[in-house]
Parts: sequence; C-alpha cells; structure tokens
Amino acid sequence: MQLKNYNVYFFFFVLIAITVVAYFIMQPFLVPFLIAAVLAHLFSPLHGILSKFLKSKGLGSVLVCLLVALIIIVPIFVVLSLVVNEIQDVINRFTTDPEAVKSTINNFSGSLTTLPIFHLFAPEKFINEASIISAVKSLSQNALTILQSAYQGVAHFIFVTFIMFFSLFYLLIDGHRLVKKIMQLSPLADKYENILIAKFNSITRATIKGTILIGIIQGTIGSILFSATGVASPVFFGVIMMISSVIPSIGSGLVWLPVGVVMLLLGHTTEGITILVVGGLVISMIDNLVQPKLVGKDTQMHPLLILFATLGGIALFGFSGFIVGPMLMSLFVALWDIYALEFKGQLDNYNK
Repeated sequence: MQLKNYNVYFFFFVLIAITVVAYFIMQPFLVPFLIAAVLAHLFSPLHGILSKFLKSKGLGSVLVCLLVALIIIVPIFVVLSLVVNEIQDVINRFTTDPEAVKSTINNFSGSLTTLPIFHLFAPEKFINEASIISAVKSLSQNALTILQSAYQGVAHFIFVTFIMFFSLFYLLIDGHRLVKKIMQLSPLADKYENILIAKFNSITRATIKGTILIGIIQGTIGSILFSATGVASPVFFGVIMMISSVIPSIGSGLVWLPVGVVMLLLGHTTEGITILVVGGLVISMIDNLVQPKLVGKDTQMHPLLILFATLGGIALFGFSGFIVGPMLMSLFVALWDIYALEFKGQLDNYNK
C-alpha cells in the first residue's frame, strides 16, 4: 500500500500538534494579550504622534503605556479601595450602632406598610426587622469577602498587568507587522482580510466607546449624585450602575430608580425626588445624547449582542471579559459579514 503526500500529512499533523501545545502554553497570557491588542489599536494614533515628535517608537510606546496606566490601572485601584472601605463602614455600623440601623429599618418598614398594594403579598411573613438585618449583614459580608478575595489575588493581578503592558509596548511598535504576517498566512483573499480588519476595528471602537465609556460616565454621575444626596456607599452603587448600564433599555435605572424610591420611603423626600429627576432626565438620557457622538460613524453591535458578550465575557474571563467579550463578539460579527459577502450569490439563489 502506497501513501500519497505522506510528507504533507505528517507536516500538518506535527503542525497541529505543536499548535495545540503552544495554545496551552500561551493560554494564561491570551486575555491580557487581547486587552493589550485592543488598547494598542485605540492608542495607535497617539503613539504615531508621539513617535514622530520624539523620533523614537520605543519612547513613544513607553509614554503611551504610562498614560494607559494612569487612565485605567490607578482609577481601578482607587475605586476598589473606596468600595472596600464603604462596605467595611456598613459592617462596622451594624456592630457599633445597631439601634440606629434598627430605627432606619423600622422607618422603612413603616413606610412600606402605608402602601395599599403592600398588604396583598402578606409581607409580614418574610419582611421584618430581623430578616432585613440578617439579609443586609449577609450581603455586606459576602460583598466584602469577594473584594477581599480580589485583593488576595494581587500577585496574579500584578502578573497579568505586567503581561498586558509588556504586550502593549511591543504591539504599539510592531503591531502592524504582526497583522501583516497574519494576513500573509491566512488563506482568505486580501480584500476579505481588509474587510475583516476594518469591521473588527470599527465594531470594537464603537463597542468600547458606546458601552464601556457610557457605563463609566453613568457610574461616575451616579456616585456623585448619591454622595450629594446622602446615600450610603455612593461609590459601591456607582460601580453597580456602571455594570448594569450594559443591559439594554433599563441599564443603570436598575440602581438609581430603587435607590430614589427607598429614599422617599425613608422620608428623605427632597433627596429621593432629586435622585429620580436626575436619573430620569440626565443619566437615562446619556445613551441617547452622548453615545451617538462617541460612536460617530463606527458600526455598533446590537444592544442585545453587547449584553450577551459583556456578561458572557465576564463569566468566562472574569472582570477582563468586560472588554474581551465584546471584542470577540465583534470578530464573530465581522466573520459572518464576510461570509455574507463571499456567498452572496448563492444565498440570494437559495432565498428566492
């Protein structure tokens, strides 16, 4: 029996086997590398300007990395520290002044009982002072445990951050060469590779600007609003607003609306009305007013895809999935767009 093209089969077998091994070797670094690739794309224009001004790509890359650290890493540490302090303050309040907490809860329960619809659900069976205190304690302790666990992973975070900035430094310098090499090895036609790159870049920019930046803006405004109206743990609620902003239609309203209603029920009428008015007229309108200017002509994914990509990315990759998820989904959308272009004639015939 004679094997034809034996050397070709053997080469591809070895190639696939080595590629699989290389994947497992690179797997711990893939997420920080992907984040670095997104950042390199976003900051490449600035890197080009700095490189020309300083006449050095390496020095320009260093300055961009420092700028990214100031914009991203420092605020993350500051916000996490504030959130941990706020949760710790809530727990200390329970232990040092339980009577004041009980009084607040009693006022809240009394306000609820004045609502006619409240009695339809027989709330006295499951809503009382003891159950509310227990639930709040449990929530605070669990939240603090999660954040403490995050701090315990500081070594891992530092390692991942180092890989991300190390990758960002070289991607800013040689990223275009890497793209050309991938295009050279890809069997796709150059026109489709260019479409894929353009679509991927456009959707990624639009998703980051239209989702992440909007979330940061809404969360920041929410934190300032809660702090000004005397809401406990304003930074914590602001972070929750930022995360919930990815949910289509409702978004950050999942936070500011209940907070405003609770403030009204606690008797803080002016503060509650202020939260509801600012939330309804300012925060909820940011999507319609700010987002189009941020996104511009970039192609944005459907809000439902953004939601699935963000939440699924967080579930799969951790907090970094907030960026990686939408980026991979944008690649998915771009590939299907290429498929629609390549087989347009056949698809038109099949769908007659």
